[in-house]
Amino acid sequence: MARIYIDRYTGKITRSDVYLVDVTLKDGTVLKDLEPRRLFPVSNANMYITLLDKDEKEAAFVRDLAELDDDSAKALQACFGEFYRIPIITRLVLSEEKFGSLTWTVETDHGPVKFRIRNRHSDIKKLQDDRVLVRDTNDNRYIIANWTELDAHSRHLLFSYL
Repeated sequence: MARIYIDRYTGKITRSDVYLVDVTLKDGTVLKDLEPRRLFPVSNANMYITLLDKDEKEAAFVRDLAELDDDSAKALQACFGEFYRIPIITRLVLSEEKFGSLTWTVETDHGPVKFRIRNRHSDIKKLQDDRVLVRDTNDNRYIIANWTELDAHSRHLLFSYL
């Protein structure tokens, strides 16, 4: 079966549940209860989105959110807001290192959090556009949206590990 590409001319996407969408194709065919997944959730979040059926097989594909009509793009963004919820670190409060493992106490947009980082070289990554991605020992991800906007104490703690 050929890949079905969705854009503003070939289909319309509507939200059917917290994490699911329906796709109505131009010919009237409806693909129900598809789960959108970003193929590159950090580096290219608005492009290359696969829509999986209940068997986790690709039913359709979106090349770029910009190619969709506004309502379809908003439906996908709403699903992503729930599925890819990544807390934003707003302040680093404390950093402790023991036996090669870091423990950070931070403030996020969801409240204070304390977590461990296994390997500072691979689990703290500076991305383009001044973002920093942090992964803890439980594979939870946190993001610093713009390290240049952190307070001086937070930047000092962060720079000792970048």
